[in-house]
Amino acid sequence: MMVNASAPGRICLFGEHQDYFGLPVVAAAIDLRGHIRSTSRSDRTVELHLLDLDEVHTWDLDELPEPGPRAYWLAALHIARKEGWLPENGWRAEVTSAIPQQAGASSSSALTAAWCALIATRAGKSLDQEWVAHATWRVEVAFFNEPGGMMDQVMCAMGGVRTVDFHPVFATQTVSIPAGEWLLIDSEQPKDTLGILSRAKHQRLELLEQWGASLTQGAFPERPQQWDRNAHRLMDATVGIQSVSVAGRALLEASGASCEAIGHRLTEHHKWLSEGIEVSTERIDALLAQAAQLGACGGKINGSGGGGTAFAVFPEGKRHRAVEAFRASGTRVIPINLGAEGVRMEVN
Repeated sequence: MMVNASAPGRICLFGEHQDYFGLPVVAAAIDLRGHIRSTSRSDRTVELHLLDLDEVHTWDLDELPEPGPRAYWLAALHIARKEGWLPENGWRAEVTSAIPQQAGASSSSALTAAWCALIATRAGKSLDQEWVAHATWRVEVAFFNEPGGMMDQVMCAMGGVRTVDFHPVFATQTVSIPAGEWLLIDSEQPKDTLGILSRAKHQRLELLEQWGASLTQGAFPERPQQWDRNAHRLMDATVGIQSVSVAGRALLEASGASCEAIGHRLTEHHKWLSEGIEVSTERIDALLAQAAQLGACGGKINGSGGGGTAFAVFPEGKRHRAVEAFRASGTRVIPINLGAEGVRMEVN
């Protein structure tokens, strides 16, 4: 039996670095996908070929080793065994991806979502995209007790352009695809996912506890007198990100917002991320400034930060000139479309 799975990358439009506080996000799946193609084996061996990395991994389903840090392929097999969706027989899989790696566009979550869907399908499980989203989160976050939210897993599994709410209960709704032509800009600096997430999350959680503030309820008492300038900057950014995210979400839910209106909010969001919680880099800031000079309505860093990608939105018909200019200067850019389909299965 042949089982193939694919899932899209994503960009976070509004709500970057607030999903792990239980606050909502707005994100879009993009038309760059990770693909896994598999054929059945008659034994209990799983053979995984990562073609882009020239790596091969082989596991015996009866003697799975303990996964090392961020070993999501193997962790998924452990989760599947624990939860009862591990297939009886093994398979051979080949993996490729068009999503930039270590760049904040969710290349890892896309492949983990596709892998979870492939495993469950091979086990004969009837599944839907929301189940895949939660399974992917259990593999990537819960299994390793990592500091992260659920935005990536939802978008890679479910696709579209979505609002994602986490409090008081998980809920997601599709919104219209925003106006403009979109461009993914790769700084080609590997991002510092865990370092940035840990610092951006844990420092701010400690400050919120000291403050006694509730971001989900909007209760903001007087700030502690002992706070230094850095503490105030982090909390200013936290509240600022929440405010611009609410405004950006309202634009997309109303539909019909102009490229200029959306771009303005994206740029405001980026300013809080860059100057407030310092997750951008000099190169990414410079690339976004260059995009603005080339006619972009706005843009922001994408993902956890410390490197990786950014994106910008241009008025209709204006992206092509920017693509040529960026490529002439040696910058890797990828035109993207928003609203891609979520995890997709093919069984033959």
